[in-house]
Amino acid sequence: MYRHVILGTAGHIDHGKTSLVKALTGVDTDRLPEEKARGMTIDLGFAHLGESATIIDVPGHEKFVKNMVAGVSTIDLVLFVIAADDGIMPQTREHLDVCQLLQVQRGLVALTKKDLVEPDWLELVQEDVRTFLKGTFLEKAPIIPVSNATGEGIPELRRAMSEMIATLPPRQDRGVFWMPVDRSFTMKGFGTVVTGSVLAGQVNTGESLEILPAQKTVRVRGLQRHGKEVSQGRIGDRAAINLLGVATEEVGRGDVLAAPGYFRPTRRANCRVQLLASAPTSLKNRSRVRVHLGTAEVMARVIPISAAEIAPGQSGYVHLLFEAPVATRRLEPLVIRRYSPPRTIGGGIMLDAEAVPYRRRDANLLPKLQALEKEDPAELLAAQFLVAGRYLVNIDQLATETGGRKEELQKQVQALVQAQQVLPVGKRGFIHRQRLESLWRQLENLLRDYHQQHPIRLGLRKAELSGFIQPLHDAALLNFFIEHHKTAGKIKEIEAHIALAEHEIQLSPAQQTLRQKVTDTLYVQAYAPYSPAELAAKLAITQKEIDDVLSVLLIQKEIVRLEEGIFMHQRRLDEARKRVVDYLRQNREITVSQFKELVENTSRKFAVPLMQYFDAAGITERRGDVRVLGVEEENG
Repeated sequence: MYRHVILGTAGHIDHGKTSLVKALTGVDTDRLPEEKARGMTIDLGFAHLGESATIIDVPGHEKFVKNMVAGVSTIDLVLFVIAADDGIMPQTREHLDVCQLLQVQRGLVALTKKDLVEPDWLELVQEDVRTFLKGTFLEKAPIIPVSNATGEGIPELRRAMSEMIATLPPRQDRGVFWMPVDRSFTMKGFGTVVTGSVLAGQVNTGESLEILPAQKTVRVRGLQRHGKEVSQGRIGDRAAINLLGVATEEVGRGDVLAAPGYFRPTRRANCRVQLLASAPTSLKNRSRVRVHLGTAEVMARVIPISAAEIAPGQSGYVHLLFEAPVATRRLEPLVIRRYSPPRTIGGGIMLDAEAVPYRRRDANLLPKLQALEKEDPAELLAAQFLVAGRYLVNIDQLATETGGRKEELQKQVQALVQAQQVLPVGKRGFIHRQRLESLWRQLENLLRDYHQQHPIRLGLRKAELSGFIQPLHDAALLNFFIEHHKTAGKIKEIEAHIALAEHEIQLSPAQQTLRQKVTDTLYVQAYAPYSPAELAAKLAITQKEIDDVLSVLLIQKEIVRLEEGIFMHQRRLDEARKRVVDYLRQNREITVSQFKELVENTSRKFAVPLMQYFDAAGITERRGDVRVLGVEEENG
């Protein structure tokens, strides 16, 4: 099973984070000229560790902590770097605080520059580091001394990282696509490209996404993972996404790419906040702070809810008033830093991302926030429908994967149906609305492109849809999907062709002229019409041009296609039908030879397919070498 893990470095400036990443991967993550000139990491850098992991290298200088937070906000585990000759330093402490506040659960410690210290000193530093980490998520993490200069300890560190990656529990997928953007740039020949870590859901090439907080809809032109083109990006990936419909300067770090229509930007939010014991002051009413959410930093005012203020080392609920729109979602971790001078003072978790204005006497607010902190069973069940690559889900499958009782699961799924989160697909199972909307966006884009390229065609054949949209290989899902969107008035189905509801055949002036010439010619030729190739030659046009016009005339029912590829004018067909029916009402039966005389100026080549057409339509019925009046006409 495919799985991708994101590691992040952390630690004080000049403790060897970037050099360590290079020793592990061979990649120098300092890409900016300024970084090269100053010998100091300023912004995020990225390197691949094999096929299953990406390392995000973060700056260690106190001036660039906001960049560090942007990098650490999306990681699965941390590579915490401490230099053996320096030991614990100010940003060592702050970076550990940030990792704790962002709920990083696992990591390991690299003790760099071991070649610069004596063995006794190295042992003392290890003891000091272990004491420093006591009570944190790194309390029992392996501490591995290494030398970036000599390579000593690097194989052991790489092995420890691989073992930790192999045992790392998977992220809980909340299903709906969510990717904080950490970089935006222009690639020649492709346009705007953004990179980030996919924290939930999946996206396919050709689908639409929404840039938040701007609420601008864009389309995915291409996807890359590890520098290789892929058709899908999913949870855990470090993805590069080529976007259509947006300029590079319109999207960047701090924005989020999300599934359209699921999230809205906010200026108000309710959270639970934990203040660090080392915070210099309490968090008081209207305090101005820097809030880090994902890769974004936004200024906000804090209004304590559960108490008048939050003291250092204490926690409580707060209402945040953001000074600019921000993209966030429930259960998103956040970091709070003092406005000036910037310093990390606490963090917390997002509970209500679209809060209403705070009212001090609202008795329902605290119970609501307490409930939002708990895991929502309905949300957890809904996530089962949103596992990567999954569309139809049945109760038996849910019971196997969750261990729940089928009777209880049936009730919970019905509740999701009533809430219109999932929809029943006959007896085959259920599909989540987000999956249905994802398929719709693919179909909508597919049909728009098809109508643009083929304006005079009715639409795409229904039987061809599964070749473009893989999940529609399931016949039950295909039929449900088509009927659902026909009922919604989004598409129409004509003669097994699917088109957008608003699509109408568009002929250019030249095609209109050609259309008239073809119909006139076929009418004049009556019962001995030209073949398509003969028509093209007579009218001095290409075979494709004549095929396109014939297709339009068929759709508009001005001509009829008989067997053997014969096209006949509808009015001539109606005239022949009336003659045959009148003849049979008087003479009871007719032979092919008699039919040839009846319609005049034809041959057996055209008469036989025409009689076969009348047989199929129930106008006539063949009995040996003759035809009699068919059931359709007898009843008529």
